[in-house]
Amino acid sequence: MTKKKEMKKDDEQTYTDEQFEELQQNALNLQTTAQNVANQLVQHQQLCAHYEQTINVLTGRLQESQRLVSQLRQQLQTENGGTK
Repeated sequence: MTKKKEMKKDDEQTYTDEQFEELQQNALNLQTTAQNVANQLVQHQQLCAHYEQTINVLTGRLQESQRLVSQLRQQLQTENGGTK
């Protein structure tokens, strides 16, 4: 092989090695990003579960308060002889 062809082949090999390293770095970056997204998804799922529990507790308290108000109204109507 001539010196010119050898240099060209070396340049091509170097370029390919550089491309390969860049692709590996990009793959690593994408893997890290994907892991971060997965972690955030888990955190959001946990938050949603917590919010659902909170909403259920508050709904139960609201329903209990509404029952109490209804009972007090009935009691008040009974004590007043059914008149408002």
